[in-house]
Amino acid sequence: MIPVGFMFIECVEGRQDELLKKIREVPAVSYAYKLDKTYQLVAKIESDSVEKFTAAISAIRGLGNLLNTDTMVGFKG
Repeated sequence: MIPVGFMFIECVEGRQDELLKKIREVPAVSYAYKLDKTYQLVAKIESDSVEKFTAAISAIRGLGNLLNTDTMVGFKG
């Protein structure tokens, strides 16, 4: 099973562009975009292993300027 997920990110006001650029550089992030309302950013994470998938999530959470994240995980068959 190949893990795939969406990480919804609430970030510090005024840091969206800076954080978005850094998120797009994380391996396993297939895309990242700005949102409106509760979460300011969303990132799609895809990987060929659970280890790489969780490493990408940890890398994003370690970037700073995050207030909250909500990650939805699924698996491609």
